[in-house]
Amino acid sequence: MSADHDYGPCVQLFLREERFSTVAVDIMQALDRSLPASFEGRAVRYPTNVRPPAGHADKGVLGSYHGVELYTVSAWCDQFPGRQFAAELTASEWLSYSEQMFLTVTTGAVFRDDIGGLSALRTRLAYFPRDVWLYKLAAQWGRIAEERAYVGRTGDVGDELGSRVIAARMVGNIMRLAMLIERRYSPYPKWFGTAFSRLDCAPDLTPFLERVMMAQNWQEREAGLLEACHFMAELQIAKSVPGALAPAVGSLHARPYRFIDSLKIIDALRAAIEDDDVRQLPESGAADQFLSSNYVLAVPAYASAATIALLNTTLGRGRN
Repeated sequence: MSADHDYGPCVQLFLREERFSTVAVDIMQALDRSLPASFEGRAVRYPTNVRPPAGHADKGVLGSYHGVELYTVSAWCDQFPGRQFAAELTASEWLSYSEQMFLTVTTGAVFRDDIGGLSALRTRLAYFPRDVWLYKLAAQWGRIAEERAYVGRTGDVGDELGSRVIAARMVGNIMRLAMLIERRYSPYPKWFGTAFSRLDCAPDLTPFLERVMMAQNWQEREAGLLEACHFMAELQIAKSVPGALAPAVGSLHARPYRFIDSLKIIDALRAAIEDDDVRQLPESGAADQFLSSNYVLAVPAYASAATIALLNTTLGRGRN
């Protein structure tokens, strides 16, 4: 477990909107006085650069120099995802957030929820709607299709380092595809490999990916990627993904490079999307499929702004 960033016991308490301003200060003062010095061997009052949540009891946020924080559900939404979720999200809104943001909302133990607002929020954001999910699956196969022959093409001209870099990126794309197929949100990069290892498919898929990463030449890398992509296409069928298509090996004109024909898989997935507006979205995918900056993806407002700007530009509404 990572022990950085003032690691220690932490709990967030949610109070009713109408009671927060009248009881939050009293609750926090009582906690300041009565919390023990440690809990299970960890200091409760942080001795270093703790950053309690900024705010005031009148704003629905209150922190102190320990790990207990007080919120209203609406103030917590403003502080973390950066918006309220009173209504169902549109497809564009679903796509404008990174999956790690949805994990911030939907994971972590809830020990008690008498108010019900937090549980309702987590249920609402538990996973993507069907058509948004299919769109993201198609976009992820699209990322694989973009570079499907590049491992061989770079290796064929002696660019061994370039071939390795592309192969590693393809492995990451396949891992994210596996997360999508099993309907799991992908976390921040530090925890991505751990989350992948917990998938049902990981024991069978991992040997193919390790073969790619340890390959000594482009032919071995290509063979490993071919096996991995074949496995992923079959996994979609096994998981009854709408539009799932049996894998077929393709090639690029008369060149010797082999790969799974992901373009046919993409077309079949998009054809299974029922909402015309979602089906007609560009192939760029969601924020965390076309953006790679951790800085941008970690700030919901930045990721959302980038996504909406791209969609508007692609659809002819952006400014030149």
